Amino acid sequence: MSDSFSIRRLGQGDAAAYRELRLEGLKRHPEAFGAAFDEEAAQPLAAYERRILMSEVFGGFMGARLMGTARFSIEPGAKRRHIGVLTGMYVRATARGTGLASGLVEHIVAAARGRVERLNLNVTVGNERARRLYERHGFLICGIEPDALRVDGRSYDEHMMTRLMTAER
Repeated sequence: MSDSFSIRRLGQGDAAAYRELRLEGLKRHPEAFGAAFDEEAAQPLAAYERRILMSEVFGGFMGARLMGTARFSIEPGAKRRHIGVLTGMYVRATARGTGLASGLVEHIVAAARGRVERLNLNVTVGNERARRLYERHGFLICGIEPDALRVDGRSYDEHMMTRLMTAER
């Protein structure tokens, strides 16, 4: 990890900073998230506190400022709890290129290790920087979901990516 940033699991007291960062990502890059800015902006702070408490949200900090997040969760239900999911990955533009994004992915992989057999994520087709980041961390494209997202009348396909964790269990 770099001396320029630190990464830790977010707690309930981080909900306001998490909400601010998440809304920034949704507003600036709506094609990169399944959630919509207007819907999430309408949610109270308590909804973000619940998200932090019900899953594992990691935050990357430069000093005291939250600069990036990534969320790990395990699929619900007996038939799917062997699958983990990486969602909500976002790093502020000023922190890109610092290694923070890579550090967040490493933390998600570490959280998944020994708990799930596979770790999945989706990335918008055309977001080459993100796709390459995930590939460097052992994720492989396993399919494409056409017309996965629609933003302002435009359709976006998504790469479905997976990383097998079974060898690491």
